[in-house]
Amino acid sequence: MDSDFSLLEALVPDVLKILRQRYLVLEQISLHAPIGRRSVAQHLGLSERNIRTETEYLCQLGLIETKSFGMFLTEKGEKTLKDAGPLLDRLFNAGETEVALAKKLGIERTLIVPGNADFQDRVYEEMGEKLSSALNLLLPLGHSIVTILGGAALARSAKYLSPDLANNRQLEFVPGRGALGENVETQSNTIVQEMAAKTSGTYKTLYLPEQVSDDAYKSSIADVLQDISQSDAVIHGIGLAQEMAQRRGYNSIKLSELREKRAVTECFGCFFDEHGKVVDRITQVGLQFENLYKIPHIFAFACGARKAQAIKAYMPNAPHQTWLITDEGASNMILKGK
Repeated sequence: MDSDFSLLEALVPDVLKILRQRYLVLEQISLHAPIGRRSVAQHLGLSERNIRTETEYLCQLGLIETKSFGMFLTEKGEKTLKDAGPLLDRLFNAGETEVALAKKLGIERTLIVPGNADFQDRVYEEMGEKLSSALNLLLPLGHSIVTILGGAALARSAKYLSPDLANNRQLEFVPGRGALGENVETQSNTIVQEMAAKTSGTYKTLYLPEQVSDDAYKSSIADVLQDISQSDAVIHGIGLAQEMAQRRGYNSIKLSELREKRAVTECFGCFFDEHGKVVDRITQVGLQFENLYKIPHIFAFACGARKAQAIKAYMPNAPHQTWLITDEGASNMILKGK
């Protein structure tokens, strides 16, 4: 069967993307029925026009019904959804552990590489290769915008993107936030340059601090913000709360307050406790957490056993279309409930 689908992909490059998208539409309708097209579009980060096309086709196939109060699956649709799940897992090479981790975290997919990044540097190479394969599968052909948020893990893995990503694509990489005061190598401005070089793509930079005046926010970065709003994919890290607060210039008093609030992790300028509740936040230039749900493809990038609690704390807030790329060090800790 794998060789058959390889042939189909060669003849119809988008066949697996279409299959996956229709499966996700069926899944959302099953989970939230009765549901309208707009809500499905918001859950999946797709346009209402796209969802309208898909649901009309699924209706013709007898898999869903549409009433004034919303859409729901038919008996045939429920059976198709149930049967398609294992098939999708096999096609996308999802192992049992990856399926279990995605289910536990409530996201679409996880990709797990062997090892523990806390002790093995080779993990970053394999994570970079996993990211490259996932982007190749999910990104549309033609022009694509990929928004990057910085981080040490992503910085170390960016050089392992494959030049094959450029086949039939014009990739544009943009930073998802302004420069922090940390090591320049881990900033999104640096990472977008690395990724563009590896894939023959283009890039833009955002050399402004995250916290700026309203006038500077409105006048100096409009071009990059426009690209961010039209992104096909976002790749972001998951940081440890205390480390990220220090990098963002928190003084000793604010660091102490953050500990009292039991902050565990930070993403997009939001600090979350172990239950996923936002306990602190800073205003940042770039991608806002509330707009993440509008992005079709989201990749969370974090590894090492030391990141397990942070990953688990953030995931209640992650959009369903999130793919987590991680390692056994983190995944084993999460699945064992430690």
